[in-house]
Amino acid sequence: MNTKESRETIKNFLEKNPSSIPILLDEKNKVGRLMGLWVHPTSYLIDFQGKIRYRAVGLTDWTEIDARRVIERLLGEK
Repeated sequence: MNTKESRETIKNFLEKNPSSIPILLDEKNKVGRLMGLWVHPTSYLIDFQGKIRYRAVGLTDWTEIDARRVIERLLGEK
């Protein structure tokens, strides 16, 4: 999710830094406020029901073992 930036700013960023992850454009920070976003970057893992299952505040390397363990644990839940 990107907050408080214009569509053009995000488009320019993604042209230089492609991402396969969907980016939510939240120009007015409505979703950010609902989710309690107060630090950039903040990452959320959201389940199929839309429930926040994990929040990582600050820069996160999702290839590190601790992050992978969180993802694997959540994927293993029924």
